[in-house]
Amino acid sequence: MLDKPSDLPKLHLPLNEDPQQSYTLPSGYYTDPAIYELEKEMIFYRTWQYICHVSEVAKSGDYVTMRICDQNVFVMRGEDGGLRAFYNVCRHRAHELLKDGSGSVKNVITCPYHAWTYEKTGALRGAPNSDKRPEFCKENFGLRQIRLEEFLGCVFVNLDDNAVGLNVQAGDLADDIRKHVPYLNDLQPTGSRFIDPHINAGWKVVVDNYVECYHCSHAHPAFSSMICMDTYELDTFGLWSRQYGKDINAKNDAYPVDPNGNMFSAFWFLWPNMTFNILPGGKGMTVLAIRPVKHDESLFEGTTLSADGKVSKEQQAYGTNVLGPEDTALCESVQRGLMSKGYDQGPIIVDPDRDGVGEKAIHHFHRLVQGALATL
Repeated sequence: MLDKPSDLPKLHLPLNEDPQQSYTLPSGYYTDPAIYELEKEMIFYRTWQYICHVSEVAKSGDYVTMRICDQNVFVMRGEDGGLRAFYNVCRHRAHELLKDGSGSVKNVITCPYHAWTYEKTGALRGAPNSDKRPEFCKENFGLRQIRLEEFLGCVFVNLDDNAVGLNVQAGDLADDIRKHVPYLNDLQPTGSRFIDPHINAGWKVVVDNYVECYHCSHAHPAFSSMICMDTYELDTFGLWSRQYGKDINAKNDAYPVDPNGNMFSAFWFLWPNMTFNILPGGKGMTVLAIRPVKHDESLFEGTTLSADGKVSKEQQAYGTNVLGPEDTALCESVQRGLMSKGYDQGPIIVDPDRDGVGEKAIHHFHRLVQGALATL
């Protein structure tokens, strides 16, 4: 286990404020399981993590569970209409309370092990035979509550009681998305939650790939025939970045774009692992988290939204069958390559005249990682 910042892999080449003079994080940040253990505590248990769209927990008793690394949590709508988040574990003998996924509780939450029951507020209602234990106090064994915020119609939680609120940290991101997506409040989930098969690459490799389009012309030819790379834009902000394609070819090698729909693409990244995505065509958005599974394994998990509650067949087929597999293959190759003795750090490539096809956002992301782990 790493005990202090000096134990982190050495930066033999600088990662400084100037992207054009900077290099990537060393390969050890991606390949060392001890780094991942540190990331759990210093990043994922201290940042806002996406759970679901607010409409997925619309009625009293509706719940969604989620695993944030090793921590199993759930969000539930109470009888008073309020949303609350809890650790998904019984306070008696640590059995998980609710099965993975979503559902609805009619009356009380009942532990499958010893039938302890909890109110939707998290208060302990009953514990069989506890009346025989001297001075047993139900008030001491309610569910551990977690901080919760609604952000852009989505539910986020944070395991850190002292974290700055998400709407304070990223209110400018909310403003930016609403500016580009004026119909955001009309969007609704299309049905089943989106879960991509496990990617044999760590979460940082996947984020690196997501936040840059330096690779797009070569690795995503169909995508690049739809979205003009010459005018592609990339901007970085405090805790987020945005890629924006403003020139769309309705006839392209990916899928025919309805000119009455979105004639732009936008990909927002929110630290540390959250994405909001719009492809050209129908009015819709995918809200996806890049979930770490192991130091060298991750997955995409989230919700597909649209104005009519249906996913465009063309966009679904393209995202699932073309763009997704292309990126998965790229990330998995990089994860294998990071184990090579022939690689440690690479140069950040930035073109001041064409920011959209550079790696400025990788530099931005790596600096956030470095800053979070340096607080050890």
